[in-house]
Amino acid sequence: MKSIVYMASIEMTDIDAVWLRRLDLNNMVALHTLLSTRSVSQSARLLCLGQPAVSHLLKQLREQLQDALLYRHGQRMMPTPFAEALLPELEAWLGAGERLFRQRPVDLETVERTVRLALPDALEAALLPGLLGACRERAPGLSVDVAALSAAQALAALESAQIDYAVGYFPFPTPRLERQTLLRSGFACLYHREQLQLPAVVGAEEVAAWPHVYTSYIGEALSLIDHYLQLRGLQRRVLARAASLLAIPPILAAVPAVAVLPSVVCAIVGRHQAGMARAQIDEPSLRIDVELLWHPRVNDDPVHQFVRTELAGLCAGGRIAPDGAEGEDMA
Repeated sequence: MKSIVYMASIEMTDIDAVWLRRLDLNNMVALHTLLSTRSVSQSARLLCLGQPAVSHLLKQLREQLQDALLYRHGQRMMPTPFAEALLPELEAWLGAGERLFRQRPVDLETVERTVRLALPDALEAALLPGLLGACRERAPGLSVDVAALSAAQALAALESAQIDYAVGYFPFPTPRLERQTLLRSGFACLYHREQLQLPAVVGAEEVAAWPHVYTSYIGEALSLIDHYLQLRGLQRRVLARAASLLAIPPILAAVPAVAVLPSVVCAIVGRHQAGMARAQIDEPSLRIDVELLWHPRVNDDPVHQFVRTELAGLCAGGRIAPDGAEGEDMA
């Protein structure tokens, strides 16, 4: 007599993959139906198959499992002891498989999860309040974990699933990642009105005329500015290199200098210091795309679809950094 022993946990080395490959999952569904109904004709109707096809399946299963499974007893079919013991385990196994592979609806109001983003500090200040507000209203169990990473670090973190999203300037191909443009920004000179008086729009000569405060936030975008000046036979003098954008407004308030930043960043940074103003650089080709990058593995996840929609909405129509009037007090 055959017996079935249920193991609470199975090591991978205990699985006979070669033997299991001979078992078709469809045949397991048919076996469950046969053992439940104890009828070939009823099983054929439930499985939407012809009766000869179900009889053939039963013959195959008998050969594979080396057991009669069902035998005729008068007008009925009865399970063998092996089949009788197999049925509840088979039912549990198929139920577990269905729960494992069937997409379950996600309720944003009850989901508890952490979304991990790489954001530059200026965009963090601009995007995070709105994103958290949307989470509070629609997904109160969702928390956000923000990391400050360079573009290269962010790409590596996306590939290794250490973060879910990266927002910034990525001027290189990313064939294994999805990307969406959140906004397009020109460049402007940020300055303090008590130190400098600049026109609303400036050209290359004005950009190069004053000392510059440089920040590593710009990253790859820095080369765009230098290239723009070099094409015109100009070069800028860097007065200071700041590690953080937060240091720039106090520096500009103290010395006559400019910080060339994406216009959207100027608008965000300039809000927090009285007297800050910006002069737009007159060069239509001097533009960068601020993009959202993510791995395709989260494409169809409803929580991530919600996050992407909210981030795109926050950037739409200049909501995070209204244009305002150049040369005017930004605070």
